Amino acid sequence: SHHAKFNRANMSIKRVIQLSNQVASFLETRCFNKALLSSCTAMEVLQHSQHILAEQVPSLIAGNDFIDQCILHQDKSSSDQIMDEFIYEHGIVLPMNTIDATVITVVLLFNCALSHQLAARHCNYGTPTKVLLETAESLYQIAYNGEDQGLNTIFKFAILNNVGVIHKTLGRGEAAKTCFGRMMTLMMFYIDTGNSEHLQLVQGFWNNVLGNE
Repeated sequence: SHHAKFNRANMSIKRVIQLSNQVASFLETRCFNKALLSSCTAMEVLQHSQHILAEQVPSLIAGNDFIDQCILHQDKSSSDQIMDEFIYEHGIVLPMNTIDATVITVVLLFNCALSHQLAARHCNYGTPTKVLLETAESLYQIAYNGEDQGLNTIFKFAILNNVGVIHKTLGRGEAAKTCFGRMMTLMMFYIDTGNSEHLQLVQGFWNNVLGNE
Protein backbone atom coordinates (compact mmCIF):
# COMPACT_ATOMS: atom_id res chain seq x y z
CA SER A 1 0.00 0.00 0.00
CA HIS A 2 0.97 3.64 -0.39
CA HIS A 3 1.22 4.05 3.37
CA ALA A 4 3.60 1.09 3.77
CA LYS A 5 5.74 2.43 0.93
CA PHE A 6 5.87 5.84 2.59
CA ASN A 7 6.95 4.27 5.89
CA ARG A 8 9.66 2.27 4.15
CA ALA A 9 10.91 5.43 2.45
CA ASN A 10 10.89 7.25 5.75
CA MET A 11 12.91 4.53 7.48
CA SER A 12 15.43 4.43 4.62
CA ILE A 13 15.88 8.19 4.76
CA LYS A 14 16.39 8.15 8.51
CA ARG A 15 18.96 5.35 8.16
CA VAL A 16 20.91 7.20 5.46
CA ILE A 17 20.93 10.44 7.49
CA GLN A 18 21.97 8.54 10.60
CA LEU A 19 24.88 6.85 8.81
CA SER A 20 25.94 10.06 7.10
CA ASN A 21 25.97 11.90 10.44
CA GLN A 22 27.93 9.02 11.93
CA VAL A 23 30.58 9.54 9.24
CA ALA A 24 30.79 13.22 10.23
CA SER A 25 31.18 12.30 13.87
CA PHE A 26 33.94 9.74 13.15
CA LEU A 27 35.76 12.40 11.12
CA GLU A 28 35.47 14.84 14.01
CA THR A 29 37.11 12.32 16.36
CA ARG A 30 39.67 11.46 13.66
CA CYS A 31 38.61 7.80 13.38
CA PHE A 32 39.28 7.70 9.65
CA ASN A 33 38.95 3.92 9.23
CA LYS A 34 35.52 3.93 10.84
CA ALA A 35 34.47 6.98 8.81
CA LEU A 36 35.47 5.18 5.62
CA LEU A 37 33.54 2.02 6.55
CA SER A 38 30.43 3.95 7.62
CA SER A 39 30.48 6.02 4.46
CA CYS A 40 30.60 2.86 2.31
CA THR A 41 27.70 1.33 4.26
CA ALA A 42 25.72 4.55 3.91
CA MET A 43 26.32 4.60 0.14
CA GLU A 44 25.03 1.01 -0.11
CA VAL A 45 21.89 1.85 1.87
CA LEU A 46 21.39 4.91 -0.34
CA GLN A 47 21.71 2.83 -3.51
CA HIS A 48 19.14 0.31 -2.27
CA SER A 49 16.76 3.12 -1.30
CA GLN A 50 17.27 5.21 -4.43
CA HIS A 51 14.05 4.10 -6.18
CA ILE A 52 11.95 4.54 -3.01
CA LEU A 53 13.42 7.98 -2.42
CA ALA A 54 12.78 9.01 -6.01
CA GLU A 55 9.10 8.07 -5.71
CA GLN A 56 8.38 9.37 -2.24
CA VAL A 57 10.65 12.25 -1.41
CA PRO A 58 10.60 15.76 -2.83
CA SER A 59 13.74 17.43 -4.10
CA LEU A 60 13.53 21.02 -2.99
CA ILE A 61 17.12 22.10 -3.32
CA ALA A 62 16.62 24.63 -6.14
CA GLY A 63 16.77 28.08 -4.66
CA ASN A 64 17.63 27.23 -1.07
CA ASP A 65 20.82 27.18 0.97
CA PHE A 66 19.91 24.49 3.47
CA ILE A 67 23.34 22.79 3.36
CA ASP A 68 25.14 26.08 4.00
CA GLN A 69 22.88 26.63 7.01
CA CYS A 70 23.95 23.22 8.38
CA ILE A 71 27.63 24.13 7.87
CA LEU A 72 27.19 27.53 9.56
CA HIS A 73 25.26 25.94 12.40
CA GLN A 74 28.27 23.73 13.14
CA ASP A 75 30.51 26.79 12.83
CA LYS A 76 33.77 24.91 12.61
CA SER A 77 36.06 27.58 11.21
CA SER A 78 39.31 25.86 11.97
CA SER A 79 42.34 25.44 9.80
CA ASP A 80 44.78 22.58 10.08
CA GLN A 81 47.86 24.68 10.70
CA ILE A 82 50.39 21.84 10.60
CA MET A 83 49.57 21.07 6.96
CA ASP A 84 50.69 23.13 3.98
CA GLU A 85 47.24 23.10 2.42
CA PHE A 86 43.95 23.95 4.05
CA ILE A 87 41.40 21.15 3.71
CA TYR A 88 37.84 21.76 4.84
CA GLU A 89 37.79 18.67 7.01
CA HIS A 90 34.44 18.71 8.81
CA GLY A 91 31.72 16.30 7.79
CA ILE A 92 28.28 17.87 7.43
CA VAL A 93 25.63 16.88 9.97
CA LEU A 94 22.00 16.91 8.80
CA PRO A 95 18.96 17.27 11.06
CA MET A 96 17.19 13.90 11.35
CA ASN A 97 13.98 15.42 9.95
CA THR A 98 15.59 16.44 6.62
CA ILE A 99 13.33 15.27 3.80
CA ASP A 100 14.99 16.64 0.68
CA ALA A 101 16.38 13.69 -1.28
CA THR A 102 18.94 15.80 -3.14
CA VAL A 103 20.29 17.38 0.05
CA ILE A 104 20.60 13.98 1.72
CA THR A 105 22.37 12.50 -1.31
CA VAL A 106 24.88 15.30 -1.93
CA VAL A 107 25.75 15.63 1.77
CA LEU A 108 26.39 11.90 2.01
CA LEU A 109 28.54 12.05 -1.15
CA PHE A 110 30.50 14.93 0.39
CA ASN A 111 31.03 13.11 3.71
CA CYS A 112 32.07 9.98 1.83
CA ALA A 113 34.52 11.92 -0.37
CA LEU A 114 35.99 13.64 2.67
CA SER A 115 36.50 10.28 4.42
CA HIS A 116 38.50 9.05 1.42
CA GLN A 117 40.55 12.24 1.25
CA LEU A 118 41.39 12.33 4.96
CA ALA A 119 42.08 8.60 5.08
CA ALA A 120 44.56 9.09 2.23
CA ARG A 121 46.21 11.92 4.13
CA HIS A 122 46.36 10.48 7.64
CA CYS A 123 46.43 6.71 7.31
CA ASN A 124 48.93 4.28 6.05
CA TYR A 125 46.87 1.95 3.90
CA GLY A 126 47.79 -0.89 1.66
CA THR A 127 45.44 0.86 -0.80
CA PRO A 128 47.53 3.39 -2.67
CA THR A 129 46.82 6.96 -1.63
CA LYS A 130 46.19 7.79 -5.29
CA VAL A 131 43.21 5.43 -5.46
CA LEU A 132 41.63 6.95 -2.35
CA LEU A 133 42.19 10.48 -3.65
CA GLU A 134 40.79 9.72 -7.09
CA THR A 135 37.70 8.15 -5.51
CA ALA A 136 37.31 11.25 -3.33
CA GLU A 137 37.60 13.49 -6.39
CA SER A 138 34.87 11.56 -8.28
CA LEU A 139 32.51 11.68 -5.30
CA TYR A 140 33.08 15.42 -4.80
CA GLN A 141 32.37 15.97 -8.50
CA ILE A 142 29.02 14.14 -8.32
CA ALA A 143 28.09 16.07 -5.17
CA TYR A 144 29.01 19.38 -6.83
CA ASN A 145 26.96 18.60 -9.94
CA GLY A 146 24.03 17.41 -7.83
CA GLU A 147 23.98 20.71 -5.98
CA ASP A 148 24.21 22.81 -9.11
CA GLN A 149 20.73 24.33 -8.74
CA GLY A 150 21.08 25.30 -5.11
CA LEU A 151 22.46 28.36 -3.39
CA ASN A 152 24.87 26.52 -1.13
CA THR A 153 27.96 28.60 -1.84
CA ILE A 154 29.99 27.56 1.22
CA PHE A 155 29.34 23.94 0.30
CA LYS A 156 30.68 24.66 -3.20
CA PHE A 157 33.75 26.39 -1.70
CA ALA A 158 34.47 23.31 0.39
CA ILE A 159 34.24 21.00 -2.64
CA LEU A 160 36.27 23.18 -5.03
CA ASN A 161 38.86 23.74 -2.33
CA ASN A 162 39.25 20.07 -1.43
CA VAL A 163 39.34 18.97 -5.08
CA GLY A 164 41.98 21.64 -5.73
CA VAL A 165 44.08 20.21 -2.90
CA ILE A 166 43.67 16.69 -4.35
CA HIS A 167 44.87 17.88 -7.77
CA LYS A 168 47.84 19.57 -6.13
CA THR A 169 48.72 16.45 -4.11
CA LEU A 170 48.60 14.35 -7.29
CA GLY A 171 50.86 16.83 -9.08
CA ARG A 172 48.20 18.22 -11.41
CA GLY A 173 49.15 21.88 -11.17
CA GLU A 174 46.93 23.20 -13.96
CA ALA A 175 43.81 21.39 -12.73
CA ALA A 176 44.46 22.74 -9.21
CA LYS A 177 44.78 26.28 -10.60
CA THR A 178 41.46 25.90 -12.44
CA CYS A 179 39.71 24.79 -9.21
CA PHE A 180 41.13 27.62 -7.14
CA GLY A 181 40.32 30.07 -9.94
CA ARG A 182 36.67 28.97 -9.94
CA MET A 183 36.67 29.32 -6.18
CA MET A 184 38.00 32.85 -6.39
CA THR A 185 35.25 33.87 -8.83
CA LEU A 186 32.65 32.34 -6.52
CA MET A 187 34.21 34.08 -3.53
CA MET A 188 34.07 37.48 -5.17
CA PHE A 189 30.40 36.89 -5.94
CA TYR A 190 29.79 35.69 -2.38
CA ILE A 191 31.36 38.80 -0.84
CA ASP A 192 29.62 41.09 -3.33
CA THR A 193 26.25 39.68 -2.33
CA GLY A 194 26.84 40.81 1.25
CA ASN A 195 28.00 37.64 2.98
CA SER A 196 31.07 39.13 4.61
CA GLU A 197 29.93 38.04 8.10
CA HIS A 198 30.95 34.49 7.24
CA LEU A 199 34.46 35.42 6.15
CA GLN A 200 36.02 33.72 9.17
CA LEU A 201 34.72 30.42 7.84
CA VAL A 202 36.16 30.94 4.35
CA GLN A 203 39.56 32.22 5.52
CA GLY A 204 41.28 28.88 4.88
CA PHE A 205 39.84 28.68 1.35
CA TRP A 206 41.13 32.20 0.71
CA ASN A 207 44.65 31.22 1.77
CA ASN A 208 44.63 28.37 -0.76
CA VAL A 209 43.44 30.71 -3.52
CA LEU A 210 46.22 33.18 -2.75
CA GLY A 211 48.82 30.44 -2.43
CA ASN A 212 47.96 29.13 -5.90
CA GLU A 213 47.99 32.32 -7.90
